[in-house]
Amino acid sequence: MYLRNLYFRTSYLLLMEVYPIFVLEGKAPELKYDTIAARNAIQFKGAKPKTDGVKTGKDRTRFHYVLKQCQEMLKYMGLVCLTGKGEAESFCAYLNQEGLVYGCISQDSDCFAYGAQVVYRNFSISSQGSHSASGGAVDVYDIRKATSSLGFGRNKIIALALLCGSDYSEGVQGVGKDCSLKLFEKYSDEEILDRMRQWRNQPSIFEEFERKLGDKNICTSCGHSGRVQSHNKTGCKTCGTSTGCDFSKYKEERLYIKNEISVRSKALQDPNFPNEELITEYLTCKDEVSSINLKWTQPDLVNFVKFTTKHLGWEEVYSFEKFLPILTRWQLLNHSSLDVLEQTQKLRGFLYPECIKKIRTLKGVPSYEIVWSDKDNFFKGLIPDSQLLEIKDMDKFWSTIEPQNLVENAYPKLVEDFRISKIKPKKPTRRKNKKLNQIDELNNSIKNISLSEPAAKKSKKPKKKINSEETTESKIQNKKKNMKTLDSFLKKAIVNNFHNKNTEFTSTPIKKRGETASVDLSDSMLDISNFEDENESDLSDILDGIMGEDIPQCFKDKLEELGYKIEDNNREFHGENRDSASFFTNSLMENDLFQRTFDQKYMSSDEEMEDLEYLNDRKTNDSFDVPELPSLFERLKNRM
Repeated sequence: MYLRNLYFRTSYLLLMEVYPIFVLEGKAPELKYDTIAARNAIQFKGAKPKTDGVKTGKDRTRFHYVLKQCQEMLKYMGLVCLTGKGEAESFCAYLNQEGLVYGCISQDSDCFAYGAQVVYRNFSISSQGSHSASGGAVDVYDIRKATSSLGFGRNKIIALALLCGSDYSEGVQGVGKDCSLKLFEKYSDEEILDRMRQWRNQPSIFEEFERKLGDKNICTSCGHSGRVQSHNKTGCKTCGTSTGCDFSKYKEERLYIKNEISVRSKALQDPNFPNEELITEYLTCKDEVSSINLKWTQPDLVNFVKFTTKHLGWEEVYSFEKFLPILTRWQLLNHSSLDVLEQTQKLRGFLYPECIKKIRTLKGVPSYEIVWSDKDNFFKGLIPDSQLLEIKDMDKFWSTIEPQNLVENAYPKLVEDFRISKIKPKKPTRRKNKKLNQIDELNNSIKNISLSEPAAKKSKKPKKKINSEETTESKIQNKKKNMKTLDSFLKKAIVNNFHNKNTEFTSTPIKKRGETASVDLSDSMLDISNFEDENESDLSDILDGIMGEDIPQCFKDKLEELGYKIEDNNREFHGENRDSASFFTNSLMENDLFQRTFDQKYMSSDEEMEDLEYLNDRKTNDSFDVPELPSLFERLKNRM
């Protein structure tokens, strides 16, 4: 499990563009022998440690056997593994101090005591739990921020290790972090270690403190001679008060002194306190690096598959699938120098991108899914044929997801080809020749017929009280406003007639054998019932403005030129056939069917007759545009 966890954590860091440097343990210091023996007793439960022929320190042979396996796997991944002369935390802290790495990933807090600047703890890449949505979690500790804001630096961490314990000592019995932090508040980071040395080297200072604390003739509030009860009644001459004393300075200082005396008395029970060997272990750097190559080298896919098959029991196809993204990511990062590396270091085993399959977004990072190929057949035979036959989608097996910025820098032509392939050609627009049906043709033929335009809507005005004499006139005016135009009336009548008689508009009548073709023109005449709409019953509103007005003289002259005679008294047309409507015949008749129908059907109520008589007496003409009437009548006649 340690190899499996190490691989997945490391591959996660690499794909997140974090490049780790692994530091292995060297020879453990003698101060840690007791701690190592206690850990082995718990971890291995008394089992005899495995040995690889290397002995470094107290009972660390089994642990170094594990380290050797980890080092071999990391080498196949192309990562740098360094072995320190002592503790691995010491070497990590040295690399961090020198600026070679950004921080140290470790659960051991000794890293700060060795001089590390940034420590990452509780590192997790779990896909479950509270951090699954963010893809993992890590706690970051920066000693520089702690020093600037809290005054808590490297020396205080060493002092905390002396008092509370570490891998090298058990600490002072009865002293915890609260007492230690209260002690650190009084002294700076540079003073704390020397102050702890004075506990044993300069006992007179602390003996004086103990005497003052035990002397009852010294005021516990201000620290001057005199009892505290006397100072509360008569005041303190040294403080210059008549009642009470100034306790703002000494009372808080007395608490710090009392705490330090308590910690000192407990610490000096250990004859080796403060342990200078432990302080030297933390402050002395054992590792020095003059030149080191920390660059990520080419991963070895072939040997990795063989290693995991042997030590982890993975199938070759599974190992290949898990390791492929590591190899392709390294190629993208080092694409510009691949030719040089191939010539100088004779590197082999490169993959070539065939195409970009589609655009992906992996954890918020815009990416491409790329299909790779082994043109050189370098990996041929690595996976058994029996496992290859079980692969259903070979393109998916050879595909990886890579960030778009890396792909664009490494293979710009591949990205350009993909973008061009995604451009859809514009389809030529084909206009469908829609044949107008007969109703549309009929509507288009009469759309220009308009005898009048509807009156423009006026803004509403506040209602006013009117007299009873004005009631009749207001009703008529309201009817005029609600009158519909003759244009809409005629269109509705013709359309309704068309629906009732579909045979009227057939282009050619059907001729049977032995018969002559004929057209019944009487069927083409409009039926008066078609002028009525079930939703529009007030036909009198349409005709009031026409029949109730005097015919203009210019219109009379035009009708006489066409052979029609009009009497002024009753405004009747003289003609031969009175049973035909004058609107749809070639000659006008007196008292025609159209007028008589209106009289019988819509002029029956007395109230409407009175309204019509009132309109006949008016001199103004609001419904007709006089100059256009002759031409409109000719158009109507021609269409018949």
